[in-house]
Amino acid sequence: MSTKKLSFLLSLCLLVLTSYIPAWEVTVVGPEGSSHQITRATWVAFAKQYTEEINETDLPLERFLVASGHDVIEELHITDTEGNQHTFMWAEVADNAWWTKRGELEIGTRVLAAARVEAIPPALRARVTASITDLAPTVAAVLGIPAPAQATGHAMDVAPASHVLLLFLDGFGYVRYQEALAVGLIPNLAALGEPQVALTTYPPVTTASSASALTGAPPDIHGVTSRSIRKTDTETLCDVAVAAGKTFIAVEGNALAFNMRNADLTLSGDRDGNGSSDDNVLANALAVLNVQGMDDPLMPDILWVHFHGIDDAGHTYGPGAPEEEAKIREVDTAVGILLQALPSDTLVLIFADHGQHIVNEETQLGNHNHLIERDMFIPIFVVAKK
Repeated sequence: MSTKKLSFLLSLCLLVLTSYIPAWEVTVVGPEGSSHQITRATWVAFAKQYTEEINETDLPLERFLVASGHDVIEELHITDTEGNQHTFMWAEVADNAWWTKRGELEIGTRVLAAARVEAIPPALRARVTASITDLAPTVAAVLGIPAPAQATGHAMDVAPASHVLLLFLDGFGYVRYQEALAVGLIPNLAALGEPQVALTTYPPVTTASSASALTGAPPDIHGVTSRSIRKTDTETLCDVAVAAGKTFIAVEGNALAFNMRNADLTLSGDRDGNGSSDDNVLANALAVLNVQGMDDPLMPDILWVHFHGIDDAGHTYGPGAPEEEAKIREVDTAVGILLQALPSDTLVLIFADHGQHIVNEETQLGNHNHLIERDMFIPIFVVAKK
């Protein structure tokens, strides 16, 4: 055999050996104790779903935890193939936790050959009574119209009303609400009493959460699975309301986080150049209520008002920064003004899309995209103005 041919065969053998990935299997324990077997075939199926190429070397561990039924995590417990136990606080490692194609878990700088993965929720999970997917079915029930066709959420137990205000406080998660309440930042919200503890859907980003609020369904149904997707083909509350002859007016900030087709839309922008759209949103919402200068509010059947400022300040300065606290005070004042302007027989649903956690990134000091307590828990206030 020639030296050239032998060299070729040796190279081919080396390529086969280095590209071979042995079969592996890891048990992921679901939130109710059910077992889910993750194999190399499962990994490849996830890669086909989430990436264009299936030869990626790793995928976020969080995707597998979500698929196993987890909706919020505090601790991650890993048993390796030698029976050793490893515990991680999920908020500390969520940004850097990966599942490799070889079946290993990379958690920060550690590489583990896992046999079993178990996720433990925070204590607050036991207090959850609602979901962001409950908003659309609740509004539909209150107004006596059909819920969006693919809604999985449930209508809350509230009385019928002639009008509904959906008051959207972007980025004001339940944990941040508790902190703001404790230091007196939100007197108007505090006067409403304790909100329901609710969960948003994963990923906890405005596009996906807005879609969940309006369709009453999770992302695996409405298809908005990232920040880059801003529309859905799934039926929304806007669609069913207009089809039923109801008026749906949306007052937004600089831009739409999600395409609200069939809504009568006002984009407020930062018209006074003060760096925020929230004051313009408030002015436009009040204009809707008194659009013809009437003494009595002229309320549409559904009014959607979206204040963006808490989230914007949280991203820029970080949750708890003085600038973010000032924005929380400002939005709380706006909430009080708006509630005072509403007509009687109006149901008010005040909610957030997600919370935020502190990061130390080049362009921002706050973010939200993980199954952690600060990101996933949201408040839902239910207020009936008689």
